Amino acid sequence: MDARDIALQQSAPVVAVPRYGGFTPLSDNGHRFLVTGDGLWLEARRPWLYLRVPLASQKSVPMPYGWVGRELSLTFGKIPCHLVTEFYRYALDRCPEECVGWIVWNATSGEMRLVFPPEVSAGCCHVRYHRPLLDEDEHLVVDLHSHGRLSAFFSIEDDRDDRGEFKIAGVIGNCDRGQCSTAFRLCANGLFVPLAFDATGLSDQAGGSDGYPSSCA
Repeated sequence: MDARDIALQQSAPVVAVPRYGGFTPLSDNGHRFLVTGDGLWLEARRPWLYLRVPLASQKSVPMPYGWVGRELSLTFGKIPCHLVTEFYRYALDRCPEECVGWIVWNATSGEMRLVFPPEVSAGCCHVRYHRPLLDEDEHLVVDLHSHGRLSAFFSIEDDRDDRGEFKIAGVIGNCDRGQCSTAFRLCANGLFVPLAFDATGLSDQAGGSDGYPSSCA
């Protein structure tokens, strides 16, 4: 086998879920693909995240494998609403320009903080920035940006920027109104999972959760 194929398959292996034996969840950081009796699943672990979600389902062909269920677990619990509120107030001041903020989690202390990455340029329909340097035990968990006067949604450019990362992405829009709009999703290496976001006093709950819990506390 080509050494490149070996390296790729070792970095993201395929595991057959046993039909009769017990299933052992992924314990190390990384991701892998699970072949089950009803299709193909993605399983991923990061210091702040455990995820198991279906990628492709099928019932036509009997497959000699077992089954797993959806799971989304955040080590830090839920996103602190006071940090989203802090970013929201910053976005109001910057409106109609867009702006960006990171919510960062420290794996050692368990603390979370809001970071404002250094911007290269910003306007009514864009914001470009440098990724900030984080401490050794810190991890980006929520990537926030505003839409100024526009509503909250994920653009084609957002899809391109978020592809290949494991993080939560959030957009706050309609910053010129008394009630903003929000959109949140989990980004999992090109898969986007809508998240319910309940930020009472900030905005209405955004979207459906597709079976996953609300993300704010």
